[in-house]
Amino acid sequence: MASAKVPAIVNSLESLLQFISRLQSDKIQFDLKCVRDAIMVAVRSPSTYYEIEFFADGHIEVQTIGTPSHVHTVTLQEITDRVIRDVNG
Repeated sequence: MASAKVPAIVNSLESLLQFISRLQSDKIQFDLKCVRDAIMVAVRSPSTYYEIEFFADGHIEVQTIGTPSHVHTVTLQEITDRVIRDVNG
């Protein structure tokens, strides 16, 4: 029997919900805000404050405060892994 393929993320809302679900499953607190033309998820770790913005066109931008800070575009998997690793140690 062939294994079923996992469907690709098809839209920005699905990406946002997947990210929030992962934070909740790891019991990581976050805040949601509407900024510019995006939904922002704010997450605090012991050393870093993350502002992760999910845009309607599907791209994700991250700004970190507490480390050398700049805004850059990342994939959902990159930011999920980074935030989980940073918050949980």
